[in-house]
Amino acid sequence: MKKTVLMAAFTLLWGCTTSATDTPATVSTAEDGWDFNQTPAQLTTLCNETLDTAKSAFAQIESDTSPATVQSVYGPYNAMGIGLQDIQHIWYVKSVHPDTNVQAAAEACINAYIDFATTIELSQPFYQRVASIDVTGLNPSEQLMIENRLRAFRKSGVDRDEPTRQRVRALIAEITELGTAFDKNIRTDSKIIVTNAEELKGLPEDFIASHPADADGNIEISTDYPDLFPVLTYSESDDLRLRLYTASKAIATPANDTTLRQLIEKRHELANLLGYPSHAALAMDGLMIGTPENAQRFIDEIGDAVREPASKDMAILLQRLQQIDPAATGVEVWQSFYLSNLVRQEQYAIDAREVRQYFHFDRVQRGIFAMTEQLFDVEIVPWQTNTWHEDVTAWELRDNGKPLGRFYLDMHPRKNKYKHAAHWTLRTGLKDGPIAMSGMVMNFPQGLMEHNQVETFLHEFGHLLHNMFSGSQQWLDISGMTMERDFVEAPSQMLEEWVWDYDTLKTFATNDAGEVIPRSLVEKMVAARHFGEAAGTAQQLFYANLALNYYNRPPDSFALLPLLKDMQARYSPYPYVPDTYFYNNFTHLNGYSSNYYIYQWSKAISTDLFSQFAAAGMNDAKTASDYRRKILEPGGSKPASELIADFLQRPFSPDTYKTYLKKLN
Repeated sequence: MKKTVLMAAFTLLWGCTTSATDTPATVSTAEDGWDFNQTPAQLTTLCNETLDTAKSAFAQIESDTSPATVQSVYGPYNAMGIGLQDIQHIWYVKSVHPDTNVQAAAEACINAYIDFATTIELSQPFYQRVASIDVTGLNPSEQLMIENRLRAFRKSGVDRDEPTRQRVRALIAEITELGTAFDKNIRTDSKIIVTNAEELKGLPEDFIASHPADADGNIEISTDYPDLFPVLTYSESDDLRLRLYTASKAIATPANDTTLRQLIEKRHELANLLGYPSHAALAMDGLMIGTPENAQRFIDEIGDAVREPASKDMAILLQRLQQIDPAATGVEVWQSFYLSNLVRQEQYAIDAREVRQYFHFDRVQRGIFAMTEQLFDVEIVPWQTNTWHEDVTAWELRDNGKPLGRFYLDMHPRKNKYKHAAHWTLRTGLKDGPIAMSGMVMNFPQGLMEHNQVETFLHEFGHLLHNMFSGSQQWLDISGMTMERDFVEAPSQMLEEWVWDYDTLKTFATNDAGEVIPRSLVEKMVAARHFGEAAGTAQQLFYANLALNYYNRPPDSFALLPLLKDMQARYSPYPYVPDTYFYNNFTHLNGYSSNYYIYQWSKAISTDLFSQFAAAGMNDAKTASDYRRKILEPGGSKPASELIADFLQRPFSPDTYKTYLKKLN
């Protein structure tokens, strides 16, 4: 889940909505970061002053009567956007700051920011200025920039009458507040279940040691990721796994029952007001996929390709479950992690407990930094700047000694912090202008990690690198991660491939004794890699169908839980679990709204992109350079389809991914 720069606010309107060595020779002391020690009042003052300056600048843009050209219109607009980036960190602050009062101030600032963004989108004078620009003679990137801006104007209802535009503005404010509440309800709810030492049988020793029993022998386990996934994977107690899974899927319940329903209703009303049959139609206008019908067709095609391999995965899991419970007739979702681990141990000689000893968080981070430096010929050095918590680190990315961007890493769980994994664009870099800045959030243990957590680290770091490298354009509207939203996951998904490469892993995957992960173990990991992937893909298609079907029809035509049960029965390999309310904690129903298909669409693209590295070698310097230059650096200056074709030397086709899926198992 990412936020773009100036366009972050506009994106939110539509709900489509990111190596240091042990002894570094260089440390950045750049005074470039935000003051995260500001009080709520100070943050509010910064917000108000920044927005007031932007509003004054925008009033001058609206009143300008000079001939409309790219320079006369976008010059001052760009300058205004650069100024607004002084408060671009508010989305990040809302999600990570330990002071709930500061979070509240950031949320208020977000509402004010989006209200101003709505003013821009509904400004008829600005619309007329942009529409008056003669595109003859402009370069293709500038033509695309204006085309995209005019589409955004039309999607905002700028050409409607005054009462309609006022209603649009009111609806967007309501949608923003509901989305903020939806996210907050998830962020602030962490459930606890009580267990005992017997039920922890099977879990790694370091996990058990970090969860001591109280005087009565009770042990508390939370639904936060560092507890949730080890328990689901290793606990021999089926009842413990069920209780914890059920609790995790009841987060933000019942708080989000009403919030989500209202969010869906308001988005549908807005879409209808703007002439769209559904929010999904509005949200997909201008994306690669184009329409909800195209999205459904793509989801169905992937579903057809993965159906047989997923059935084979489930048959293997059921066969293993029947060795434990001969009466079992089906596999439940809370059993899938545990059974998959058993199958990998027994059929592939892979024990996740053996694997995890080689992935200590500190070594993983150093290794991912080193891999980035080698692959893209850059340098990452520590950045001395203030942060909001002692766990947070800050870094600078350099190319031939020149800073390309700076970033923050907030990698471990704590109370009231965003509970998943994400990247935020804190600033978009510009040619001959400010450099990029990013913030990343994870919820990893400070000690040993699961291999799939290493994969997640690299995925989100891929978004961060995309932002670092894409600040090459003159204009904010086409610099940074401003490409179609259903492309932005593809580069990150492709980068995940490197955590399966022995030559990469051997550089950092060592245990506490200093022993490098054995090649034979990595070979077994690779052999077992695709087991369960088809079933996992089928589950992702359930999520995609759920999101699409919540937003592609009138809200009064369905109820949340019955529709979820229907979608799960039709698309998921697992049955519904009683007393779970996944929609209340499915964060993407706010950020991505209808567009969760993006993950499978981007996976299809990433599979195609990786074919170049597979052919040339994963560390081939020319391929990596071409990838950086043709995929990452252009930002939104070209349609995504052209970026892909430039790199592949042919158009993108989902057929590569469908063929891949059909060969699983």
